Amino acid sequence: MKLNTPALGIRANWLQKWMPIGLILVVATGLYLYQLGTESLWYDELFSINKTQSGISLPPKNLTRPFYFMILYIWMQFGTSTVWLRGLSVIFGLGSIFLIYLLGRRLAGKPVGLIAALLLTLSPVFINHAQEVRMYTLIPFLSLGGTLALAHALENPRFAAINWWAVARFLALVTTPVSVTLFLPDLVLIGWQFRNQKRRLFAFGIRLLLIGSCWLPLVSAVDESSTKFLKGWVTQYPKPNIILIVSEVTHLTAFWPLRHLLGSGISANDLMKQLNQQSIMEWLVEHVLTSNLVPLFYYMAYTAMAIGLLAIALLSRHPSKKLWWIKVWALLPAGSILLISYVSSSIWKARYLL
Repeated sequence: MKLNTPALGIRANWLQKWMPIGLILVVATGLYLYQLGTESLWYDELFSINKTQSGISLPPKNLTRPFYFMILYIWMQFGTSTVWLRGLSVIFGLGSIFLIYLLGRRLAGKPVGLIAALLLTLSPVFINHAQEVRMYTLIPFLSLGGTLALAHALENPRFAAINWWAVARFLALVTTPVSVTLFLPDLVLIGWQFRNQKRRLFAFGIRLLLIGSCWLPLVSAVDESSTKFLKGWVTQYPKPNIILIVSEVTHLTAFWPLRHLLGSGISANDLMKQLNQQSIMEWLVEHVLTSNLVPLFYYMAYTAMAIGLLAIALLSRHPSKKLWWIKVWALLPAGSILLISYVSSSIWKARYLL
C-alpha cells in the first residue's frame, strides 16, 4: 500500500503552519474560561447588562459608543447566565490573539507573531478584560483587524484591503471615541507610503470621507458625552508624571502589586523620601512582599519576559522597515492619549491604551 506522499506533505505543512498558534489559542481558551462564572457581576458589568436590556445603551438613545451594546443585545437573546454573557468577551479576546499573530507574522515574521500572541495570551490585564461583560476585548479586536488590513493595503493597495480597513476603523470608532487616535498613525503611514501615488491617496481619501460622513451625525452626541466624561469621575485621577506613565505601561503588560503603589498618585519626591527612610529591602517587604507571593512572582516573570523580548527587538541589527510601522501604530495613539491627559482630565489608563 503506497502512501499518498503529496497529501502527507500538505498535511505536515498545514500542521507546521498552524499548530503553534493553535496551541497558544488552546492555552488562552483555558485561561479565559477558568472560573469564568465564579465571581459575581461587578458594577460596570451590571451597567452594560441593565443599560442594554432597557435599551438606553442602544441607538438612538446611545450614539456615542453603541456597537458593543448592539452585539451584546443580540448575544443576550440566546442566554443571560454570567458565563454566557462573559463568553462574548472571551470570543473577542481569542480573536485578538489570532489577529496579533497574523499582524506580527506579516510585519516581522512568524516567530514575532507567535511571541506577540503569547504575550497577549498571558497578559494578566487582558485575561481580566476577557472575563468581564465590557467592550475592552472588542476594542483591540477591531483595532488589530483594521491595522492588519492597512498593513496589507500599504504593501498591496487593493480595494478589498482598503475597504476592510475602513470598516474596522469605523466600527472601532463607534465602539469607543478614543479609537479616533488610531487615524493619526494611519494617515502618517498612508501619506508617506503613497506620497508619490495620487491615485492610491485618492482611494484612501474616499474611504476617509465615507467614514467621516457616517460619523458626522454622531459627532454632536460624542462631543457632549466626551465633555461630560472628562468633567466627571475621571477628574479624580492625577495628571501623569513619569511614575504614573511607567506604572500604566506596566499595568498594560503585567498587573502586579507594585503598580498599585506607583499608580496611586504618589509623587517621585515622596517615593524618594520613603526610600531614604527605609532600606530598599524594607520598602519592598512593606509595600510589595505583603502580597500573595505566587501571583507576584508570576507577574514579575511575565514582566521580565516582556522586557527581554522588547530589548531583543530594539537591539536587532537588521530592523525591518515594517518595524517602523509598528512603532508609529504604538506610539502615536499612546502619545495622543497622554496629551489629552495633560490638556484635560487624565485618561492614561491601561483599558484605554488597549
